[in-house]
Amino acid sequence: MFGNRKFSINRHTGIPKPSRRFSMGEPSQSEASSKIHRHTIDISLNSREYGPTAGIKPLREAVARLYNAHHRQGKESQYTWENVAIVPGGRAGLIRIAAVLNNAYVGFFIPDYTAYNEMLSLFKNFAAIPVPLSEDDGYHIHPDKIAEEIARGTGVILTSNPRNPTGRVVANPELAEIQDLCRERATLVSDEFYSGYNYTSNCDGTTISAAENVIDVDEDDVLIIDGLTKRFRLPGWRVAWIIGPKEFIKAIGSCGSYLDGGTNVAFQEAAIPMLEPDLVQAEMVALQRHFRDKRDYVVGRLREMGFHIKYVPDSTFYLWLNLEGLPNPISDGLNFFQACLEEKVIVVPGIFFDLNPARRRDLFDSPCHHFVRFSYGPKMDTLKMGCDGIERVVNKFKKAAH
Repeated sequence: MFGNRKFSINRHTGIPKPSRRFSMGEPSQSEASSKIHRHTIDISLNSREYGPTAGIKPLREAVARLYNAHHRQGKESQYTWENVAIVPGGRAGLIRIAAVLNNAYVGFFIPDYTAYNEMLSLFKNFAAIPVPLSEDDGYHIHPDKIAEEIARGTGVILTSNPRNPTGRVVANPELAEIQDLCRERATLVSDEFYSGYNYTSNCDGTTISAAENVIDVDEDDVLIIDGLTKRFRLPGWRVAWIIGPKEFIKAIGSCGSYLDGGTNVAFQEAAIPMLEPDLVQAEMVALQRHFRDKRDYVVGRLREMGFHIKYVPDSTFYLWLNLEGLPNPISDGLNFFQACLEEKVIVVPGIFFDLNPARRRDLFDSPCHHFVRFSYGPKMDTLKMGCDGIERVVNKFKKAAH
């Protein structure tokens, strides 16, 4: 069935899988030292019962306290527990947000996170409007682009920031300018799951968040979604949060009763001490330094192979890798993906990030065809073996082309 390929076995499912997966949006949990991770958790009697669909109050308080300490010091308007909803993972959070949006045009950017496809396809209470970004300037979201979308009637702006898959980030003062444009005109939904992976401030532990620029936490229509998944490297816990005006949060909490039932209470309780602001700051310093080193290693290896990397990522743990300089047929993302499989390496073809809700567009000529997303989330030894495999693929097809 699998020819002569060598596969490892996933012991949990019994499904053979390639052993060097640069496709997953999952950072390695075990290689960087952590003062936050816990090997065991206590399960209280209370956690065995149903929890509130908006999350337990102590965790909501801890999230509000973290954002006030890191992003709202000296500001009159402060987040409280009523500005926070706990949700079972990022996808569940996005679905809850979609469920409470009023009739509106929702602007989203291309390329962006693949799960937005489902969010933008399932609900009929809004119309999804694609906004292509330019490769020439690294798919940057400029304030002028936001102003243009609002002027033509877009009422909701959805974006990841830092951005998946390009590894770029919109920081202040541009982020503040974008929020000024949206204020009283549009709701900004800011997916900040990669906020900890910030390499723009010399890895000092600073995280980038729209919370910094909110004037009134109950009046500014800014919804922020983040969680333990990426920057705390705990995707299996399925603990995430949405921060925003109380009115939004109340509705988001209520719709959890029919959408997902709420977040595991035992893991919510275990998360509370992990969100102590000074502890999180120290953890982010270690995280940023470690992943910056992995980024620099991967960028160096790929450039040596002949890949043209115009913009080195300043956030996340992804490379949006242009294949146009490679020989045919591996200059196409799907063909490159297939060739890498022969070396037990997985990358994600770029076409999957050309979001196409309800399949309304023809993607035959998609500008994302000549890209793949490369994740440097795995351990360093895995990255080294994977880069060796990619180098063999590139050399094989270069030799065949001559």
